[in-house]
Amino acid sequence: MYNPVKVDLGRLRRAVERSVWPGAKVTWFATSTEDPGYAQASRALEEGADLIVAAGGDGTVRMVALAVSGSQVPMAIVPAGTGNMLARNLGIPLALEPAVRRAFSGQGRVTDLCRAELTYPDGCTEQSGFAVMAGVGVDAGMIHRTRESLKAAVGPLAYVPAVFQSLGGGNSVRVSITLDDAHPVTTDLHTCICRNFSELVGHIPLLPDARPDDGLLNAVILRAEDAADWAGIGGKLVLDTVRGGVRALASGGGADGASPSPRTMQYIDGRSLALEFAEPEELELDGDAAGAVTAVRFEVDPGAFRVVC
Repeated sequence: MYNPVKVDLGRLRRAVERSVWPGAKVTWFATSTEDPGYAQASRALEEGADLIVAAGGDGTVRMVALAVSGSQVPMAIVPAGTGNMLARNLGIPLALEPAVRRAFSGQGRVTDLCRAELTYPDGCTEQSGFAVMAGVGVDAGMIHRTRESLKAAVGPLAYVPAVFQSLGGGNSVRVSITLDDAHPVTTDLHTCICRNFSELVGHIPLLPDARPDDGLLNAVILRAEDAADWAGIGGKLVLDTVRGGVRALASGGGADGASPSPRTMQYIDGRSLALEFAEPEELELDGDAAGAVTAVRFEVDPGAFRVVC
């Protein structure tokens, strides 16, 4: 499975020929704007594939993960996007040749998938999901504001101006939050990010307790009005990153746990999370803009798929 916009097919073919199992039959499926990977991966499953390799960006990887979930067929990743979130979180090489070698020699890791039901302003609903993260607020605004042409030109740096544009606005998101079977709570917030993994890029632990195979959905709610609030949030993330580095260097002998959270950060976790917005809000799923929604419900599908890593 490859995205022809992101991947040099000639290089990919040569790398696969050097690493594929002896005697294996390789079938190539190209994604398209209309079919970004789900239909192709589903067809590969119907044809009896033993392994499905997703070569492309986060959108291709997400669609393949949704397609293979619930099957016994593992997926592998050859990252070729800007964020490459699932690959980074699983330690998969970002270069083509090593990633292809890993695809045919690595071990499968069972991973949770998060299902999502999106409700749009016209009342229509859509079933979707994510492997790494979803969010409204700063990250959705960043995705919405970043131009594809700029990403192609400068890579991850394209997100920088969009991030600063998205930090303003205060706690302008009015939302009713329902966690599992609890009563809904109505509140104002700036950003809500749900993740299946703990770390952002650069080993920054946004959600220190999140694990990809614990059967739980972890989320953080950010309520930031001004630069001082964002400085407090940033300070906690920096401190937790340093503490994690110390623990790694000391082989577990460093400080345990995360640093205290500022009043602007609230952590929640459960098996399902429903958000109902007073006004339509932009939503992102694994770095893909999902459009403006009036409500979204997330639910964990434990151990839904396996990734070679």
